[in-house]
Amino acid sequence: MITSLTPDHIAPPASHYTHGFYIAPGAALMMLSGQLGERPDGTCPDNVNAQARIAWSNALAILDQKGFGIENVVKVISFIVGEENIPGYVEVHREVVGEHRPPWTLVVVPALGRRQYKVEVDITAAG
Repeated sequence: MITSLTPDHIAPPASHYTHGFYIAPGAALMMLSGQLGERPDGTCPDNVNAQARIAWSNALAILDQKGFGIENVVKVISFIVGEENIPGYVEVHREVVGEHRPPWTLVVVPALGRRQYKVEVDITAAG
């Protein structure tokens, strides 16, 4: 139901993603709200890697409620506070998505909803 799109006549992806996915008609869709690096008790680690792991863990838990996994992720938008946090986030992103490599947009922002947030992951999935 999901076909990777990376035409040979355009520049290859600059990082760990695919240029596009085609989702066949009739696929179930899931749109998640942005997931943060916040624990169930409302606390956030100060480390961007730890926040990224929590954000992805939260997203995967939501996907799992409908039997979806990382292979169903068709779009990722990552919001990162500060350029200095990009390498730490990208390390976790690569671990989590592995060879699946969904289309991905990374946006550096000055702040998120609360001062302690460093990462927000917005995901669309299909299957």
